Parts: sequence; C-alpha cells; structure tokens
Amino acid sequence: MLRFLRMGNKRTKMIWWILIVVTVVTFLGGFVFLFGAGFNSSQQARMTGAVGSVNGESIKREEYQAALAEQQANYQRQYQTQPADQDQRMLEVQTWRSLVSQHLLNQQARQSGIRVSDREIILTLQSNPPQAVATSPAFQTEGKFDPAKYSAALANPNNNWGPIEDMVRTQLPMRKLQERLVSSLKFSEAEIRQAYQDKNERVTATVLQIPGDANAKLPPPTEADLQKAYDQYKNRFVSGARTQLEVLTVPKKFGDEELRAAREMATSLAQRARAGEDFAQLAKDYSEGPAATEGGLLPRVITPQEFGPELGAKLLAVPVNGITEPEQDVSRFIVFKIIERVTAPSGAVTGLRIAQIVVKARPNETSLTEQYNDLQKLRARATRIGLGKAANEKGLSTRRSEPFDFNTPPQSLFMVPQVPEWALSQKQGAVSPVLEGIDEFVIAQVAEQQPAGPAPRSALNEPLRNISELMTRVEAAKPRADSAQAMLRAGGSLEDVARSLGLTTFRVDGTTRLQPDPRLSGSDEVTGALFAAQPGKVVGPFRALNGWYLARLEARGMAAEAPYDSMRAELQTQILQNRQRSFMNGYMAELRSRAKVDDLRHESGR
Repeated sequence: MLRFLRMGNKRTKMIWWILIVVTVVTFLGGFVFLFGAGFNSSQQARMTGAVGSVNGESIKREEYQAALAEQQANYQRQYQTQPADQDQRMLEVQTWRSLVSQHLLNQQARQSGIRVSDREIILTLQSNPPQAVATSPAFQTEGKFDPAKYSAALANPNNNWGPIEDMVRTQLPMRKLQERLVSSLKFSEAEIRQAYQDKNERVTATVLQIPGDANAKLPPPTEADLQKAYDQYKNRFVSGARTQLEVLTVPKKFGDEELRAAREMATSLAQRARAGEDFAQLAKDYSEGPAATEGGLLPRVITPQEFGPELGAKLLAVPVNGITEPEQDVSRFIVFKIIERVTAPSGAVTGLRIAQIVVKARPNETSLTEQYNDLQKLRARATRIGLGKAANEKGLSTRRSEPFDFNTPPQSLFMVPQVPEWALSQKQGAVSPVLEGIDEFVIAQVAEQQPAGPAPRSALNEPLRNISELMTRVEAAKPRADSAQAMLRAGGSLEDVARSLGLTTFRVDGTTRLQPDPRLSGSDEVTGALFAAQPGKVVGPFRALNGWYLARLEARGMAAEAPYDSMRAELQTQILQNRQRSFMNGYMAELRSRAKVDDLRHESGR
C-alpha cells in the first residue's frame, strides 16, 4: 500500500528506466559511460577482499566504493537529496553493472591490442575531462562546468592529477574500442530518405472496423487451436534470454517494543505539527524517508488510487493543511500532510500533493543477526536439497518469480533489486546468498533459464487461450467482412456498408508510419496498405485480433513544414545513434552472456 512512498517515486522509476533501456552507453556527440588455475577466480577475489570478479579479474572494494560514491554524488546533484533506502539499492545495482561492463570492455580492448599513450591522456584531459571531474563543484560556476577554472587547475603544478590520469587511462581504451567497433556501421542516402518519409508522410483515411462476434458460442480451445495461436503470434512473446527464480521471502522480525517506540515517536511528531510547529522543519529534523531535506514534500502529484482504496479514502477526507495519524507500513510509520488537492474541471479530486514524515522502527540487532544466521543454515541446506524443500522443512513456502531478462527485472522483486541482478550471472540451480531488503530477507534459487527467442508454448497457456478465443470470434465475424467486401465491389460506399451492418466509420487524420493512429494498432496491414493506395481507394478487409478492418484513403502527402534538406542532418544523426546504440547493446549482451561474473558483495554477512 505505502511501499512506493519509501522511495523517490519518479527518481526510482528513472533509475530503473536507465537500467532497463540504456544499460551500456548512450551516444551524444561522443561516448559517455553510464555504468560504468590453482584457486579459482572467486577464491582469489575473496582472499584479496575484492567485491567480485569478471572473467577472473578482480573488482576491488576501493574501486566499487569510489564508483558508488560517484553515483551517489550524481544523484544528490540531480535531486538535491540523499538517496532513500530503495534508491540506494538501485544505485548499488547500477554501480555494479557499470563496473562489470567496464571490465568486460577493458578486457576486449586488451585482447584487441588497444593501448593508450601519455600524449593521448594529456589531450583527453585537456579537451574532454571525465564526467566526475566536469561535475565537480571545484570546476562549476552557477551550476555549469567552467573551462577557465579547469584550465587554471590543469596549469597549476601543485595539483596532483595522478588519480585523474589513472581514470582516463582506464576509460580511454574502452572508448577507442567502441569507436573501432562502430566505425564500420554505415547507412545509405536511401535509408535517410526512408526515415524522412516514415516521419513526415501522412495519410487521412475513413476506417470501418468489424469487431469479432462477441455472442458466438465457443467450445474450449483444442491443442491444435493453441498451437495455431502460438505459431501465428509467438513473435509477440520474443525476448532475450530469460531467468525464472524460486524465491523465499522472510519478513524481518520486529518486536512489539521496537514498533511501539516508532509509533509513539510518529504520534508525537503529528501532535507537535498540529499544535503549530512547522511540519517541514519537523520532517527535516526527524524524517527518515525520501524528500526529508525538502521538508518531506514529495516531488509529484499522487492520485488517490496509488494509495490503495483504504488509505486513499482516508486521505481524501483530510482537508488541505490537515495532518493524519501515523499509518503503519511494516516497520515504518508515516505521517501525511495534505498540501494541495488537485481537481478536475468537474470538481472531482484527481490528485494530492503531500508531505510526509517517516519514522523507522529500530530492530533488535541481536534478534536480526540470529534470524540471519538461521537463514544461512537454511540456505546451506537448500544448496543440497533445493530451496523449496529446505523451506518446507521449516514450515515456510516459496514462490516463483515471473521470467525476466537483463532489461526487464521482475516487478515482484522490485524492492530487492539485488536479487535479479545476482541471478543474471548464475547457472540453473544456483542458490543465492541471504540477501537483505528493507523489511525482508530473501533467498533465491535459479529455477529455470530459457534461451533468447520466443517464450516456450508451455509458459503461455493462458495468453494463448485468450488469443485463440479472439481468433475464433474474429473468424465467426468473417461472413460480415465478406458481405462488406461484396457490397463495396457492387459499388456501395464504406458508409453504406457500415450502416447496413449497424456500425459507424471513424476518421484518422494525418497518421504517419512512425506514429500510426492508435486505433489502427491492431492491424499493421491496414496502415501499410493506406500508404500504398491511391486516394479514394478502399483497402481490406484485413484480419486482426480485434476484428476486420476496411479503410478508404482520403489524402496522402508530406508535411509542408518539414523540407528534406533542413531535416537531413538531424535524421542522419538519429539513424547513426540508434544503430550504434543497438549494436553496442547487443555486443555487451553477448559479452555478458559468455562472461564468468562473481558477485561477492553480499557474502560478508550483516
């Protein structure tokens, strides 16, 4: 109910977006990194105190801590606050991914014989300083990088630039490798013109949709029906290599006394705020949740539905500037203040702007350590007999996560992002360390791994049943589509056909190939046919999962305000960036799939 209030909301979603969509690099006028025998590699890393290894190459603890500190500093500069519990865990995941990617690229650069000279390092420092340097407050003026300050610092012989030179010496081979890899990516003038056409050529059309027969009496789908649905639509279920986990989640034990102390503190703060003390100052002084440094004010309007039906109704009943009693969320107690009620023109409340004070219960560390140690024993047992059986022996139950890949972490493990991150580098059957979330301990076992491509039919039974039913209903409506086609051939208009079927047409205005009208999303064929048709021609009927489509082209033309010559350079850059990004993401996915990655960050215990 309240879990989303523990984190930075949009900030947290943005971090996930970065992890999901742009996991390696982005090209913005250059390359900017986002993420940055005998004993085996894991044993060697443990002996040296490293936090992990990539293909036997250690990731030193100091390296990880420095990279994490840089991520935290970037977060604080962007949001003007320290990361909350959940944001911090996501930054740790982002830092780990960054370092793994950097080590993989450096290894490839060495294998390719790429070296950097001292002269190259000097030129890079002079012309393109590392992001950590460019964003340093020492080189900022009014929040922007100041080249004059930076040049003066470079020229000062008393400054020690050794650590920065080492950073550039590490990063430069990766950049040169990327430049070498993408230098062979080419595109033609015809591709630029096609991109221009896709973006700017527009059609206007009148469309008739004949829906599937909702009243058809359908027998249960047969195996042949399910196979047919799978063969026809399996490309809708394509993804990268997927992993599925068996997960044991054990809530942390909070005693009555710890919860009572936190509840009383939250109640006291609510009373003080109602008595006249400044809520924002109380939040700054006492809150342990997100936005505490901003007086607890959450950075966006939140709809009542996001709070859930019970709490949403409570908050809607609180007047502006009203302060609630503490609401418990597992180990936290949250006091809300209504800052503003956002209303629609009708007067209905569509959202709330709120501030909050979060008070955390302080667990008994001895009790938590005992619980952790017990789970360590369960985990050891799970490595021998399986997590499900080991959990059952203790009267506990496990659950299956949804399948996920590198770019789509499972929503069921959103609160413990380190769990799916661990799993991505493991083999089937591996059992995780005891991993710690905000209010829970988690142990996971890799239950299933599927190769890249369409999901297996066995994993899609329910979606395939739904698709098969839709296909059958659309097939039942085929006589109506055939009738419509016959009427058109006999000289009837699309509007006449619609009236005879008891339907109405609709109009799409100025739709493009790049952004087709969403009402045509069920049938790519009708959109493509309209761009190939002559004005006045009727195309179709085309079968889709939601019915049959017929359409008459009314007009087609290029957007007058977008001449090709003025857009060519922009389109060229977009094509190149997209191609480079796609290539590098695929390249990194291949490196990651073949790499041996050992993550030892969670093996030292609590």
